[in-house]
Amino acid sequence: MNHFLTSHWSIELASDQPTAQFAAHELRRALQRMGGPVLPITAAAAGPRIALRHGPDGDGFVRMADERGLVLIGEGSRGLLYAVYSLLEALGWRWAGPGPADEYLPRYAQLRFPAATVAEQPAFARRGLVIGHDLFLAQAEAWIAWAARARLNTIFIHTIGASGMPLGACRWRYWQQRRPRLWPLIAERGLRLEIGGHHLRDAVPRRLFRQQPDLFRHDGRRRVADGNPCPTNPATQALVRDWARRLFAAEPNASVYHLWPEDRLGGGWCICPHCRALSPSDQSLILVNTMAVALAEHNPAAHIAYLAYHDTFAPPQHIVPAANVEVVIAPRQRSYATGIGDAANPVNGPLAGQIAALRATFPAGASVFEYYLDGILFKSTLPPLGPTIAADLCTYHEWGLDGVHVLLTGDRPWLAVGPNPHSFAALAWQPQREPAALRGEYAATRAPATAALLDTAYAALETAWRHTLAITPADLRRQHDGHRHDPVTHPPRDILDSYDAPPPHCEQRLTALHEALDALPAGEAALAAAQHTAVAEQAALTADAAEWSASALLLRFFAARQEAAVVQARRAPPARQRQALAAARTAYADLLNWAARHVPPSAHAGHRLLRTLLALHLDQLERRIAPPWRNAQRRWQRWRELALLLARLWWQWQR
Repeated sequence: MNHFLTSHWSIELASDQPTAQFAAHELRRALQRMGGPVLPITAAAAGPRIALRHGPDGDGFVRMADERGLVLIGEGSRGLLYAVYSLLEALGWRWAGPGPADEYLPRYAQLRFPAATVAEQPAFARRGLVIGHDLFLAQAEAWIAWAARARLNTIFIHTIGASGMPLGACRWRYWQQRRPRLWPLIAERGLRLEIGGHHLRDAVPRRLFRQQPDLFRHDGRRRVADGNPCPTNPATQALVRDWARRLFAAEPNASVYHLWPEDRLGGGWCICPHCRALSPSDQSLILVNTMAVALAEHNPAAHIAYLAYHDTFAPPQHIVPAANVEVVIAPRQRSYATGIGDAANPVNGPLAGQIAALRATFPAGASVFEYYLDGILFKSTLPPLGPTIAADLCTYHEWGLDGVHVLLTGDRPWLAVGPNPHSFAALAWQPQREPAALRGEYAATRAPATAALLDTAYAALETAWRHTLAITPADLRRQHDGHRHDPVTHPPRDILDSYDAPPPHCEQRLTALHEALDALPAGEAALAAAQHTAVAEQAALTADAAEWSASALLLRFFAARQEAAVVQARRAPPARQRQALAAARTAYADLLNWAARHVPPSAHAGHRLLRTLLALHLDQLERRIAPPWRNAQRRWQRWRELALLLARLWWQWQR
């Protein structure tokens, strides 16, 4: 049969299932945008047609040609939608991210359908986008549409209640405001909804401490109102169970609920006589099981998640998970220079056994919560991580994990999302794909005329970050939450803040950062050539170049900060130490100048707050050589700066 599209064709769909109907209308709209006619949608076509069919459930699909046209069959209605998007991809439509600039839509004088038979199954049953900040919840319509096109099947709204700081999560109140608009978009695409975050503190409010201190943890000396509640106290369990019931009733559409403990590296659990013998993992699971009872009564089909994260990463030893409790594994304490399954990596290697043990402990299901789009972990940037994502997802598939989720968060909206979203979505469907080819697809979508140059720029940045992300166990040991009462003197440190690790680690880190900087000039030259060559693609290239330069400036700051730390470790003369610190201050000022040009006013306070942490690291180095009056002056300035930023953020959150 001739497979050229004409006005005699139609779209045949007998099902009235909403996602199947959405698939038919999405196909009709896309074909029209590509230059085709407006096709009728009918239950029984008389002439040539694109037949849409689906079974009861599943994401797999088949596309084949027959004597009357094309047949698209999905295992379920969502699988049918993916079959439609696969056909549109075969016709040349590309979507590398959530906005119009991330989309390439060809136009044809005449459309010809592919005749080859295609059958596809996803590697992971669950493939999720975690929306983890108000900034991205405000853009959620575009992200939801992209997620479905990219064959992700889960939208996870990562929230926090009124008692927490929404620096890496969406305010619960804001989700409730956006929900009437967003839930229909999620539902019509057949996507699953997961909801929650570090909410355990909402179940046992701090205001109860004065009247009922036994609800709260014992720190070895007394009851304290920080950290997590006392899990073995029946009164605590009753409060948690009742609070969970109210939340389940308020959010009836979720398939998995995430009601996690405090977000801290460790030390937030109870050591009263009843809890002392229980590990953090056991204590956490006690409360998860308590909420699981309420969930089973409310919605027997739904699950609740135990979070394996920081000090709860080790499997529970004494408590058995309830039948509706699954595990979500968040391996944040890792190196992103190589895949998580790299046995030779001293940071990643030991994680294999722990993850296998977690998978065996939770038969109800296991998924991983990854950080490839985490602008907080990566200091307000998104380093290209294609090879790492590919290696990770191959390994997670080999380990038998059911799902993979990626956290989208940060302190500012992205000017360009970079290759990571496209790479993650494609590899979550088929982990064996070539990461360099996926990076090239991103470049070709953003800037078709200069795709090779843009790809070269991202390849250079990928190399630079690979050197930067090669952390060691010694680097991890420098991590801490910061002194709760004095963040100026003890600023928080993340995995990229191990600048003053003891020798020889600090010198090795400086060498790695210099190697990272050596990779940047080739990328800068490629970007300049692309911007000089292309005219029609200037808007997209300008955005990618701005994000690229943010990464480059950050890497230069890291190198300058490391240089100052190494000079101090070598006990260089004070004049040399001051010179190195001055260079680091200049690199920090370059970051602020970039922000003044590119960070919108609505995000400025949050971005500046996280940038100020980098300034506090430099203050810590300077404190060792500066006179007392200078330290006192700097300390007062930083407290004032932090207070003003927090006040601005509080005002924004209240509004």
